[in-house]
Amino acid sequence: MKVKTISISALFLCMPMSLLLAQNTQDTLKGEKKIDEVKIIGNTKKSSESNIIATQRKSAEIIERVGAAQLSKQGVGDVATAVTKATGTVKQEGGNTISVRGLLDRYNATTMNGLPIPSDDPENKNIDLSLLKTDIIDYISLEKVFNPRLLGDFGGANINIVSKEYSGKGFITLGMESGYNLQNSKTDKFLLQDGPNYFGTKVQKVPANALAAYNYKTSWNFKDAFGPSMTMPINTGLNLQAGKSFKLGEQGRLNTYAYAGFNNDFTYREGSEGQFGRETMFKEYNKVQKYSYTTNTTGMLNLFYKINSNHQLKWITNYIHSTNQEAKIYEGKIRDYAEDGGAYVRRADYKVTNTLVNQLGGDHKLTDKFSINWIAGYNYLNSQRPDRITNTLVSNGDGSYSATRESGLNNRYFDNLDDKEYTGNLTLNYNLNDQAKIAAGYQGRFKERKFLSRQMDFKWRNDVSDPIRITDPNNVDAIFNSYNYAKGFFDITSSFGLSTELQPIIYNGNQDVNSGFANIDYKFSDKFMAQLGVRYDRVKQFIEWNVNYYTPINEIEKVYNKFLPAFNLKYSINDKQNIRLAASRTYTLPQLKEMAPYIYVDVTETTQGNYYLKPSDNNNLDLKWEYFPKSGEVISLSGFGKYIQNPISRTLINSSDQFLSYLNAGDWAYVYGIEAEIRKDIFNFGNGSKLYTFINATYMNSKAELDADKVAKDTYNPLSGNSLFTVSFDTKEDKLQGAADFVGNANLGLNHKWNSGSELDLVASYSYVGSYIYSIGSLGSGNIEQKPINMLDFTAKLRFKNNIDFGISLKNLLNPEIKRVQQNLLNSETYNFKRGQIIGVNVGYKF
Repeated sequence: MKVKTISISALFLCMPMSLLLAQNTQDTLKGEKKIDEVKIIGNTKKSSESNIIATQRKSAEIIERVGAAQLSKQGVGDVATAVTKATGTVKQEGGNTISVRGLLDRYNATTMNGLPIPSDDPENKNIDLSLLKTDIIDYISLEKVFNPRLLGDFGGANINIVSKEYSGKGFITLGMESGYNLQNSKTDKFLLQDGPNYFGTKVQKVPANALAAYNYKTSWNFKDAFGPSMTMPINTGLNLQAGKSFKLGEQGRLNTYAYAGFNNDFTYREGSEGQFGRETMFKEYNKVQKYSYTTNTTGMLNLFYKINSNHQLKWITNYIHSTNQEAKIYEGKIRDYAEDGGAYVRRADYKVTNTLVNQLGGDHKLTDKFSINWIAGYNYLNSQRPDRITNTLVSNGDGSYSATRESGLNNRYFDNLDDKEYTGNLTLNYNLNDQAKIAAGYQGRFKERKFLSRQMDFKWRNDVSDPIRITDPNNVDAIFNSYNYAKGFFDITSSFGLSTELQPIIYNGNQDVNSGFANIDYKFSDKFMAQLGVRYDRVKQFIEWNVNYYTPINEIEKVYNKFLPAFNLKYSINDKQNIRLAASRTYTLPQLKEMAPYIYVDVTETTQGNYYLKPSDNNNLDLKWEYFPKSGEVISLSGFGKYIQNPISRTLINSSDQFLSYLNAGDWAYVYGIEAEIRKDIFNFGNGSKLYTFINATYMNSKAELDADKVAKDTYNPLSGNSLFTVSFDTKEDKLQGAADFVGNANLGLNHKWNSGSELDLVASYSYVGSYIYSIGSLGSGNIEQKPINMLDFTAKLRFKNNIDFGISLKNLLNPEIKRVQQNLLNSETYNFKRGQIIGVNVGYKF
């Protein structure tokens, strides 16, 4: 490890102990054995910092939560950023997924109110958490330690998002926000694809007779989103929230909360990308420009009906419409086509996602000892890429460009993903006595996925006409148009070759999980309690496909039976200190997309699924000490270890045309580390004002076996007599893919209250993410390593007595390079961009 990393690690991890030495501890633990029930009493807000920490102290399990109150002070507007404020979490660069304790997206799970929610991207297991706004939540629970009530399919963490429940006087809040990325000033034009509109509601369809006629209504050319006007690419947002509590009858009460909002984001980036072998250049783009425009439209309605003190029903519905437009230009070299430079690649990508989450649940106390909790859900997700455009041009050396004639390098692409999922939980709780309680239940999850893609390839016919030369590489309409097609200058073919029918590439899948669980909480004394439990999961995965190359089989079904024991032990040193020990066994399923032999081609990366992929089994151990100096404060230190059997890794495959797949690359992997957290008031002054800090850090070490013979054996097909994949790892052992050696967050905040009732929050937030393996190399190509990242944000929020809020935010002030380097003989740089510094303002009024 580098000296710089050691010094940063030491600084973060020594802080908890140094602050601890300044505290006075007094044992005031009551001599009672009754098991604590974590309840919200009176009108205490579940999202408040004091209640979040009080729940953590009383819980039988190891839990970590981030509340809406804390996130509001830090100016955090989406759940993805919120989760990275928890210990040991990292948002993966170049994607929208979260790594927890070094374990990537596939090792984590996302739930809302205990029920799974769908992913918006077939590449990923979990939803892009940045789509979920923090306005609609009470808190986020990061459950890194398994207990039998949780989904068995996780190894890093279960991220549970708890929907907002409002109670109190009626209110309506109108919020507006605006922002500007300073990096956008580097371009005089903001280029986007032709077709989509401002709100992301317009979607292009596959044209009729797509292979037999030129029926494309949208232009190949990028448009200037703001020309010829003088308008700037400024981010905007508008939201409306309302809540009211109604009394129904003598005991009944209906709590309602509704949210509707829209926001967008303009981002321009410039940098470099590449694809390399051991000494070979496949693609090297030293000038890359990316124009991105995203939208998010969210609607939510929460109804909580308290029938009486013993019975409550809840209905939650959440709809998200999100879009992501990208116009990208790559200039540089391509092997075999432009090895000395002059390559010019254009990619327009438009992704549209509609997500609907519906949940109906209830809590019923039938007797003093017996209660039932249930919740059922229906999730629907549709994700499309309508009219993705790719062009590959090559300079002629005289200032003009021509389109390459090879099939697949100039195309239009459409895909569609439909996910339907039915989920449900039923839990029976029984208090045997003051020392013991048991819980048993059933959980079901039934997912159906349908995916199809269609690609139209445009191939210039040199035997009919010389290639058309254009001086403006953005003017592709001059090459591919209805006139030239009518003249027979180019053909339009499908991914399956010359055909009059546009045959789709498809994969369809089902994943059914039936689960039963039981656990007992037993309090042996006023200081020591234990939770013991077991979960049984019966998992069935089925997938079928039709792709544009030969596969020995076209469907596969797998059934797994998983027995998952767990225990949690808690010893209270006094009423301010706990020691906890937990051990469990979980598993990680391969995702349907990771199994489908579907080839997804990006500009510098190509991936293909592996239908022989097997689940990983995760053996987990945690030891934690926690200290609660006073209400709202916590200091903790944890040690953890995970031993993973059949770990899944994204790996480079031996091939003349480089691509990545998902493999059980070895028999074992392990990760271990220590975590520290501080939430502490530094000093208090005035009328409840305070200066406070929130610091957490995680240091990790990992190792994974890499066994090429195992890969060949696991992917061997007796029908073909060959292995599906072959690899030649550069070493027999390496770090676990995605595991950063060090992750830290440090926040310093000032909360000032005036006697008039106005309030000011100032928060500076610093984050550090250490280096980690982005992908594993083969054939001497070397691993691709994500380099360390430093981030700094500042927010100020002023709440006036007259119900007006005003805020200022400065995001990504350090604006670091996001860099990946391939550890080959050339130390090739495969990715280098900056996100840009963002200045934002927001204002709200509560009626």
